[in-house]
Formats: sequence, structure tokens, C-alpha cells
Amino acid sequence: MKYGLLYISDYRPEVHGSETKYYSDLLEEIDLAESLGFEGVFFAEHYIGGYGFPAPTVLATAAAQRTQRIRVGTGVALLPLSNPVQIAEQYAMVDILSGGRLDFGIGRGVLKAEYDLFGIDEAESQERYQEALDVIRKTWTQDLLNHEGKHYQFHEVAPHPHPVQRPTPPIWAACAASPESFVWAGSQGFNPMLAPFAFIDRSILVRLLKLYWDARAEAGFDLEAAEVLGVYHLYLDPSDNRAQEVGERHYREYWKFFAKLNQKATFESKAYSRYRGSLDEVLLAAPYKDLDDNDCVMFGSPEHCAERLTRASRDFGITYPIFEVNFGGIGHEEAMRSIAMLAEQVMPKVID
Repeated sequence: MKYGLLYISDYRPEVHGSETKYYSDLLEEIDLAESLGFEGVFFAEHYIGGYGFPAPTVLATAAAQRTQRIRVGTGVALLPLSNPVQIAEQYAMVDILSGGRLDFGIGRGVLKAEYDLFGIDEAESQERYQEALDVIRKTWTQDLLNHEGKHYQFHEVAPHPHPVQRPTPPIWAACAASPESFVWAGSQGFNPMLAPFAFIDRSILVRLLKLYWDARAEAGFDLEAAEVLGVYHLYLDPSDNRAQEVGERHYREYWKFFAKLNQKATFESKAYSRYRGSLDEVLLAAPYKDLDDNDCVMFGSPEHCAERLTRASRDFGITYPIFEVNFGGIGHEEAMRSIAMLAEQVMPKVID
């Protein structure tokens, strides 16, 4: 099993200090993760309210330049919101400057306000998402790009540069809620990026994963070659009770922060029908016992979290858990402590 970090954090100046300190602390956490054997770090692309990062390429390159081994990736790049040739060329530069360490995670996004910001019709999100990736893969693999699609047209474009990893960097597709996303990712042979924290009923995720594996097999892709990534919020403490108490408090604060962004605008189209219930409403209303019993969160003692990760491997086939460690107002020192405890006291106990 591999382990990584995900930064889709909510910036809070009263906790994180200045924006300069915030980014400096984040990079220090990545340095620690590399020294402790973590596989990779992923950055989320977002544009409003201090949530995630408006330029994951910049942050990934900064992390790559000060490290030697740890991989850098996106969790996720929002393909419908930008020109796909621009996306391809910028991430090719990340791959070059990192020495071939890019993991390209892709998705559509979950905030209507971001579609409004860029003037993109949310009803076109799925079409744009899939067509944009087609353009990106062509840009990465061809010396002369020609594309005549529904949403994008390019003629006689000479892409530069091309990524180091050939034919392309590894592609990870978000499989968050809709059955269609699981089927599409499987049919394309991409590695799935799961959000197990969103499934209070574990059996639903098990059923959705079957769609992925069936589609992957039907398309002729090797089942054994797939890696399955799962995202969790993490807070560790020697005291199981304290870890769960503190973790839950910050978890609730995180979703309150997200709810304020989500309320700025509401999805209306069929393309986002599964997001109209608002994930923040569901998770804020859920009793903590339900979240804990269904392993939606990784709050607890090292022994407790090792048991949960062992179940994630068994039930969901997760081979690559990645963790949010600075959510909901958790400070830098606490995040560093969770990273260290995960490496030293949890990883050796996980049975995969």
C-alpha cells in the first residue's frame, strides 16, 4: 500500500497566519512526508474563498523543486474550466521540472460558483470534461494537434513542451458520486480516485466500484494493473477519545466552511443532479457514530486507524490512501504530528 497527502484545505488566517506562512508550512509538511516515505502529494484546484489552490501547477512545481522522490499531483484538475491545450502544456512543464513525477488527477468540480466565475454552462460539464481530456492526451502525444470537437477546435497547433512520462503521466479520474463517473473511468482504464468519506452507507460505494471493475474488464484493461486511491480526513493522537473529539470538531468546521461556498450558487442541471442534496448538508447532519462506524473518517489512535485502513483495502480495494491533515482549522504543528504518527505508528500495522 502507498500513502500520500491531499491538500484541499480551507485557509483560515486566524489559524494559519499570513498567506506566506500558510504556503511555507505546507511545503514543510511535504518535506516531512518525503522523509518518512510517503509516495505522493496532491493539490486541489479551486478558485473561491480560500478553498484549495488557484494554481496547482505552481505549488506542485515548488514542492518538486525542493524534494527528490515524492510524486506531485492534482486532486483534482478541473478540466471543464480551462483551455485544454493550456492545461496540457502547463502540466507537461510540471512533469519536466519534477523529473517525471506528475500524477494527473482529473475531475469536473463540485462548486457551481466556479462555473459561474468562468462563464461555463454546468450542463456541458461532462461533455467538456471528457473532450478536454481527449485534447490533453493528444497534446501530450502529438507533434501537431488538430481537433474538431463540439466544445474545442484546434488547428495546426504545435504543442510544447511534452511530458517526460510517456505516453502520458498516470491519469487518475475522480469517482465521487455518479455511477457514470465509475463506468467511464473503468472504460478508459484510468485509476479511480474515491471519496470514501462521502459514503455513510459503505454498501453504496461497494456497488459503484463493481461498475468500475466491470467496465474496466469489458474494455479489456488489466484489472491487476489498477491502483485505487481513497481520500480521508486524518487526525491522530495516542488517545483514541481525544483524537475523535478533536477530529470531529475540525471536520464539522471544514464542512461549515464548504457550505458557505456551496451556498453562493446551486447546481440546476441534470449533469449535477447527484450534487443537489449538498454533500455538506449530509455530512454535517450525520451523527458522528455513523461516520465513525462506516470508516468515513480516520480519527483515532494509531491502532484504530490501522484497522480502518485494513478494512479499506479489503472492502474497497484501496491501494493508495491519501490524507487531508490540515482541515477545519487544524494547525501546522498538529498536522506535522499526524503525518509523523501515520508513518511511524500506523503504516507498519496495516494489513493490505
